[in-house]
Amino acid sequence: MINLSSTCKEIFNNKVDALGLSVFRVLYAIVLFFETTQLFKYRHIVYDKNSFVSVGEIDVTFIFFFWFIILGMLMLGLFTRFTTIVNYIFGVIIFSSANSFEYHIFYMYVGVNFLLMFMPISRVFSLDSLCQKLKYSRVGFDYKIDRKILEINYLIVVFSAIALVYFDSIFQKISSPMWRSGLGLWLPSSLPMVTWNNASTMLNQEWLMKFLGYFVLLFEGCFIFLFWFKKLRISLMLIGIFFHIGILVLYPIPWFALSVTAVYLLMLPEKFWLQLSNSIKYKKSNYLFLYDSESPLCNKVVFVIKHFDIFNGVNCLSVQENYRKETSLQQFSEEKLLTNIHGIDNKGNLFAGYDAYVQLFKYLIYTYPLKLFMLMPGISLVGKRLYQKIAFKRVKKSGIVENYSVPVYHLPVSETDDFLVKGWNKLNLSKLFWKFVFLFLLLFQCMLIWISPTGLKFFPTNFSLNKIPLYFFNNNKDFLKNYLGITYHPVFLESHFRDYNHILKITFFDGSKEHLVPLLNEKGMPGEYLKGEIWSNFTFSVISPLLCKSVMEKGLDPYLKLYLSDKKINASNVDFNFYIKEIETAHHWEKDFLQRQIDKPWKYAGSCKLTGFTFNYYWNDSTKLLFTNEIKYSHWLK
Repeated sequence: MINLSSTCKEIFNNKVDALGLSVFRVLYAIVLFFETTQLFKYRHIVYDKNSFVSVGEIDVTFIFFFWFIILGMLMLGLFTRFTTIVNYIFGVIIFSSANSFEYHIFYMYVGVNFLLMFMPISRVFSLDSLCQKLKYSRVGFDYKIDRKILEINYLIVVFSAIALVYFDSIFQKISSPMWRSGLGLWLPSSLPMVTWNNASTMLNQEWLMKFLGYFVLLFEGCFIFLFWFKKLRISLMLIGIFFHIGILVLYPIPWFALSVTAVYLLMLPEKFWLQLSNSIKYKKSNYLFLYDSESPLCNKVVFVIKHFDIFNGVNCLSVQENYRKETSLQQFSEEKLLTNIHGIDNKGNLFAGYDAYVQLFKYLIYTYPLKLFMLMPGISLVGKRLYQKIAFKRVKKSGIVENYSVPVYHLPVSETDDFLVKGWNKLNLSKLFWKFVFLFLLLFQCMLIWISPTGLKFFPTNFSLNKIPLYFFNNNKDFLKNYLGITYHPVFLESHFRDYNHILKITFFDGSKEHLVPLLNEKGMPGEYLKGEIWSNFTFSVISPLLCKSVMEKGLDPYLKLYLSDKKINASNVDFNFYIKEIETAHHWEKDFLQRQIDKPWKYAGSCKLTGFTFNYYWNDSTKLLFTNEIKYSHWLK
């Protein structure tokens, strides 16, 4: 039986190993790096005031360069507190500035970046933890970092990035006839401009698609209530990852799928991470590293080796205690061994000095490329001279600990040590802080649900209780969205696809041959350019469900410039051709629906000529009849 009372207590009081959180830090930083590199690649169409001509008020190029460095530091766990603060600031600037390319996952990134500033993400497997070991360890004392952290550090990210998103999304979905009829997964996957893989075999199973559609509604509606319970987390995590692998396969939003998957991994139990850590380690070390136990420098080197030896491939032993035990060392005197660093591999080969470090990098496994680098002729020569210089300075001293100038540090304050008032310590303050964050996020996300279209069906705008949330939201919606990631989550609703009946293919004519511009391919599916926010903008803003001439021409300009820049075409007079394919938007399940849309023919729609710096569009008569009334899209033209 699930005990609700004990579960509520454990949520904010239970402590677990920090390894899983550190793994999440690395995975999240990698995914965010690829998301930002995509934004950097297309920065001229996302952020420029006039694409490829003028950058506008802020040139984000320099911000991206610094952000890449920050994300590298975040992945390595270096200066973590500073890094997470700068990462949050850059995220707010970059994501909130992409006005026309607004993308659902941006706000998840902002929310997670905000939480990272307060989380102990560098306790394990980080350069910060190594620096702390080096600072507080000394000869004869190996400082141990407390690996135990509050479990809420894992769950608050799942709550913010997944549970609240699902909870808001479910209120959006149940108001959609598409989702209520079980077509919530089938219809988006059956439209060529939405999916980048033909999954007709699966889409043709009506019972399967409707079951999955209804199951998504059930899963998203229950997730926020169930994921707190340990016994249910693995099942919920596997279901969630299964759906996001499906998103990765079907839709051109890969970093969305992978970022949420990384968050799901936070639901794995502590035991999993510890067992995984032990399973990748060798049962017996393959390399013996001998050092002078009385040398502070050698001891610090050993601390570094142990920190990076995640596979347990190296066994560090002091010369003083072990030189008589190793047969390969008996031919050397203790004094001789203390003048140099030595290593012995699993075949009994002895390496000294610089060569001992070269072999060390081999047996640390993932640093093997560094071994190859150190063996390069020029690098090897410089490295050996540098090593000899450092070794000479060390040997110049007597080797006795007292002769070394070793700084003395007080150990850091424990998180349970009180200050000023009894019970007023870092641990208890952390518990209070996370309770506040939990209630804050829940309150304001529920407030948005209250005044959402679904909520207003039950509580009309003239209802007296609506005045407070409506007033607060109208005055703070931009702050909540841009700085905390609290917003609506209308993902894949019927409104995105209703009346979407034409898609556009573009080719470039070089005078003798037409070349496909990689927006939509021959099948009408997303091409190389269309991923993430770029796909979202082109599919739902530039082309849009109803073709709007002014909106489409204005939106196409940056993409045409992108192609010319990408292909390094500098001609002043260039020609593009447009082809339109008429598609359908189904209101009920149909077999082979996607394949029929793919098989429909492309029809010539018009052309575009670049004269100087101006694109001039020429549409044929049949295409002009397709353009919708400008008034319907007047809000896009402002």
